[in-house]
Amino acid sequence: MNGKRNKGFTLIEVMVAVAILSVSLMALMNLQSRSILASARAQRISVATLLARQKMASVILEIEKGIPKGDFPDEKEEEGIFEEEDFQDYYWKLVIKTVELPVPEGAEGKSEIMGQVMKMLSEELSKSAREVRLIVGWKEFEEEEEGITLVTHIVNPLGV
Repeated sequence: MNGKRNKGFTLIEVMVAVAILSVSLMALMNLQSRSILASARAQRISVATLLARQKMASVILEIEKGIPKGDFPDEKEEEGIFEEEDFQDYYWKLVIKTVELPVPEGAEGKSEIMGQVMKMLSEELSKSAREVRLIVGWKEFEEEEEGITLVTHIVNPLGV
């Protein structure tokens, strides 16, 4: 053997290399699975956003059609699912409530008349303004996942 070392790998060197390779592969697989989950969530949020825009537009259109007839919604809550074949695991919750406008600070201290006027104005505006809140989410692993929330305000220009 003339003092030359054997060019083959020892068993320990092979085992260390396999261990390093397996740890590296596990890290890469973990990273890949997180990437797939993030991509799926982004797709769900995109679909929920489009469905929310569609639902909010139809709710606002319905309210605006009723205003000339004297219909302006009081407080109400509704919920349902999207009936389209591809979106049955998406749900929506709609809440319409009266907007409570506070009396501006300092209005009551200026004068009694000014305070009363501001209070009356606040009450009248509250009667003709509504907050429309729409939540669109989806079911994932048999649990409801709250996706996005849209909020807008509608004012009845014709008054009460």
